Amino acid sequence: MLRKSLLAVLVSGVMVSDLQAAESQSNGYLFGNIGQADADTPDFVRGLDSELGAIANDAGLIFGSDYDGKDSAFKIGAGIQLNRYVGLEFQYIDLGTASYKAELSDGFDTLSAKIDGDTDGFGANVVGTLPLDRFKLFGKVGYHQLKTEAKQKVSMAGVGSLTESDSTTEWVTSFGVGASYAFTPQIELVAEYEQYRDVADEYDVDFGSIGLRYNF
Repeated sequence: MLRKSLLAVLVSGVMVSDLQAAESQSNGYLFGNIGQADADTPDFVRGLDSELGAIANDAGLIFGSDYDGKDSAFKIGAGIQLNRYVGLEFQYIDLGTASYKAELSDGFDTLSAKIDGDTDGFGANVVGTLPLDRFKLFGKVGYHQLKTEAKQKVSMAGVGSLTESDSTTEWVTSFGVGASYAFTPQIELVAEYEQYRDVADEYDVDFGSIGLRYNF
């Protein structure tokens, strides 16, 4: 009887050890996502739009402007799943281009201005995961160094154009939520939403994407 009890204890101990090892096992993965970025209107664009509108009103000119903060975006990276619930990711992300256009006209000649802002950079995320069989729900918090390069062009037909460029690099925080579905233990389909805060110290960028994750 004692031998059977000791054997049962040993078997139980081995099972618990195996389960703990599985829970704490580290696994790596690669991922790639593509989607759409949507940038808020920057404060300086609102200010510039207001100033040009006031100039046009005072001078009796025709004024028109357009801001487009939506563009294709993507990210690629690698991660490590520390256990079933916690992981770390390292990624490169390209948030596309946000564009502003404005025109002043007297009905004959037109002065045009265009500003394009391209943002990309590197960062890391801490990911919390809730596994549900083949499905997983997750949330993440990240910290990224993003560079925004602004290209400005002012032109007038018959006169010429002037082009300038400038760039700024900022550390920004990000937040995200998403879900995945495992076709196999190695391949998962991922859908997620992220927000990058105070990009270029001016505006937030929302990023919705789908992608694939390869576990190894």
